[in-house]
Amino acid sequence: MTRKSILASVALRSFAALALMLALTSAATGQERIIAVGDVHGALPQFVNILQRTGVIDTRNQWVGKSTILVQVGDATSRGTQSRQCLDLLMQLGAQAGEQNGKVIPLLGNHEVMVIMGDLRYVLVEDYQTFAGEQSATVRERAYEEYKAFQAKRHKHGRADAAHEEAARQKWMDEHPLGFFEFRDAFGPQGKYGSWLRKLDTVAQIGDLLFLHGGLSPHFSFRSIGEINDRIRSDMVRYDSIWQSLSDQGIIWRYMRQEEALQEVGEQLAATGSAGGFGDRRTIEKMEEFLKLQKWASVSPDGPLWYRGYSEEPEGKLESGLQKIMARLKVQHIVAAHTITGSRHITSRFGNRVFLIDTGMVFEQSHQGLASALEIQNGQFTAYYSNGEQQVLLKRESAGTAPAPSNAPVVGKQQP
Repeated sequence: MTRKSILASVALRSFAALALMLALTSAATGQERIIAVGDVHGALPQFVNILQRTGVIDTRNQWVGKSTILVQVGDATSRGTQSRQCLDLLMQLGAQAGEQNGKVIPLLGNHEVMVIMGDLRYVLVEDYQTFAGEQSATVRERAYEEYKAFQAKRHKHGRADAAHEEAARQKWMDEHPLGFFEFRDAFGPQGKYGSWLRKLDTVAQIGDLLFLHGGLSPHFSFRSIGEINDRIRSDMVRYDSIWQSLSDQGIIWRYMRQEEALQEVGEQLAATGSAGGFGDRRTIEKMEEFLKLQKWASVSPDGPLWYRGYSEEPEGKLESGLQKIMARLKVQHIVAAHTITGSRHITSRFGNRVFLIDTGMVFEQSHQGLASALEIQNGQFTAYYSNGEQQVLLKRESAGTAPAPSNAPVVGKQQP
């Protein structure tokens, strides 16, 4: 994919995203009912439960929310066992909501981008298995032969006795369970889920409300919400282009996990350097760019998908910068997730300007997590929980002015 085609692709998607954002912004009058849901992580029963509890879907999982706007702020995938079904539900509801003048706005989370980029640390075997079919064993055997051929070309392995070869084969099979390759293809650029996810926004603004997965760090420079969405989409297109190029040249294997590919590229780049600069300059530049992945906006800890400052930093440290960002964007409230709240309840901070809505849905059974949703209507913010609890967090008359509860818990540091 050429740079021109990459820019054209991003521009087309940006135009569609801008049209949607303008429609939402101009339509928002403060009267719409908005339901915001945090990290789902493949926890389908809990996700369905909270959507039914808030009256968005019925017992057949069909949209009955009428003109409600449902915002799912990312991380629908990984950690749980039914990522595929959660994405299918979001896609289905998106189509149904439009028929009732409603909207479904699924946003990207860091885990969607991780899966797209081959970072599969948090994908469970059970998740892969939902993609398995009758031909999966054959698909895996063919992939193993392809992988061995790749390794032979790279001179990675010499001759081995039968016992060692069988042990290596079994280890590889364990690391690539049935459904693994179908999963990778499904999240690839042309796959059902990959092509859909690559079109999603990272940040959505509805009137004076801002929704995103992580947050806006004071160290993250951006001109507009549209530019943020463009940058993350551009990152995914750029990653796909580099991955395809390095794969075509036999530098990496197309189904490698990200950490394997980074190691392979690092080793080959080091070998190229020791050989006195041998190698195509453009290829070397792509390899170097690939190794700088952690600095990309989509992967950086200060990027909008990964930033945890709203939950982990003292309010006084961020107060000034947060005020400037919100004033510039003309928003009164920010709704974010990404980090599980210590209380497992939706928490407000910064004088009720930031609402944190990741309450550990996927850990409902194992770590006392809760499925939850934040309803915003007529200036009132109400939390709903799968255990039947309901709590008004902010009433209309105090919207934007009430102090945050003094006992609001600050959450601890989390894994990705």
